[in-house]
Amino acid sequence: MIKQLINKFMDKYFFSEESVYFLLMLVSLFLLIFFFGGILLPVLISLVIAFLLNGFVNYLERILSSRWIAITLSLIIFFGFYISLFFILPSIGSQINLFIQGLPKIISDFQVALTDFSSSFLSEEEISNIFSSISDQIKELLSMALTTLAGTISIAFNAVLYAILIPLMVFFFVKDKEKLSPLLGSVLPKERNLINRIFSEMNSQLYNYVTGKLIEMMIVWGVSFTFFSLLGLPYAFLLSLLVGLSVIIPIFGALLVTIPVLLVGLSEWGFSDNFVWLFIGYLVIQGLDGNVLSPILFSATNNLHPVIIIVAVLFFGGIWGFWGLFFAIPLATFIKAIINSWPNKDQLRES
Repeated sequence: MIKQLINKFMDKYFFSEESVYFLLMLVSLFLLIFFFGGILLPVLISLVIAFLLNGFVNYLERILSSRWIAITLSLIIFFGFYISLFFILPSIGSQINLFIQGLPKIISDFQVALTDFSSSFLSEEEISNIFSSISDQIKELLSMALTTLAGTISIAFNAVLYAILIPLMVFFFVKDKEKLSPLLGSVLPKERNLINRIFSEMNSQLYNYVTGKLIEMMIVWGVSFTFFSLLGLPYAFLLSLLVGLSVIIPIFGALLVTIPVLLVGLSEWGFSDNFVWLFIGYLVIQGLDGNVLSPILFSATNNLHPVIIIVAVLFFGGIWGFWGLFFAIPLATFIKAIINSWPNKDQLRES
């Protein structure tokens, strides 16, 4: 019985040589990234950036009617943005250091505020036990942060290596696309209608998704920074950056970044009017982002069911950590493109 079901399934979805070949290629690619993803990370990041730049190059080429001018302008814009990061990163690092130094005070102020608020619900002993546990966790985290200083040389070396390799590879991926494409085509089968169909749908969906997310991130970051600065919230630059980055990880990102925003506000103002305004304003920003900005930026083809988003974030985040969270939705979109384009023998017969 099971053998018959397997044979029926294989006959329905793997009836062509191309579909079997493409499945083997996907499995091989998954295993390569799973086992060597850390080593190949600069290459993968460079490919993603080159993919985005290539879409921008095509757009400029349609306007300027010259591919070389379009490539040159795209690379100038990329390297200008890349160099600007070196002016922004010191400010981010400075605020991170200040935040870490002020973390014990933030936790202490949170303890005082929560004690006053919950004194009618919990006994002093229960409150003391809760915050003793929180304090131990904070100390452990700080201890881990200090022990990682021993690996600073290695981290710095990797950072310098990435800073050199990534722009260099992006430059060659964009400039020599016409030369590199035939190399990829040489390992693919001659009959590749399925592969072309999948990558055509994936190219459109991923480009729209990633560019839309970048625009969304910049808008949310800018609005959050303006709002936090007007309120006088400490670490406004760092916290607004976290709010902006949180849009990359749907659902989970917004939930996680809410904690430091509210903790800093509570530490600075307690349960005052400013804290209430911070809470209301933050909810408004998240609400407008989810219900107004995202629907404007993303077409219906990019929409994924919330259950699929949660599964993708948990699965890819569990496998590849931060980068799995970062690429969870693009990977889910890629899988969706494969499912939508995969040939079905029954559908072919009907057509």
